[in-house]
Amino acid sequence: MKYRTRAVAAAVLTAAAAITAPATAAADSLPTDGPTITLTIHNDTDAPMVLTSTENPYGTWVDEPATVVPARSTETVSASIADRRGFGIQIDYTMPGDATVALMANNYGTGAANGDGTHIGGANRHGFEVATTVEDGYPFMTADFAVTRP
Repeated sequence: MKYRTRAVAAAVLTAAAAITAPATAAADSLPTDGPTITLTIHNDTDAPMVLTSTENPYGTWVDEPATVVPARSTETVSASIADRRGFGIQIDYTMPGDATVALMANNYGTGAANGDGTHIGGANRHGFEVATTVEDGYPFMTADFAVTRP
């Protein structure tokens, strides 16, 4: 009888802890009162991506870009704005051999959400490629950016 009571009590405490614990500490929840941008960055290369700059002049970072996106890993970045007209962001990463990956996301209510302006520059720009896929548009944009070797 004592064993059964302890087992039930342990199960109840475990369930209670699971219900009251935060879902994850890594990702903040996005606001729903204005447009948002969520980017999934896939570094499908053998080299790390090192953050060089970010631009989000009108919005707020919810999950800021990582300083380094290791080789063969994925990073999620998100931003929001209360202004219903929308906004755009840019994230720049440096790659080996003087290449810069510029990831751009535009989420304005006046047109289709897009990654226009995304490119690779620098002396080693031919050593990398970037593909953009916009999955959801305004107001809650989601997009994937895959950085690969040609």
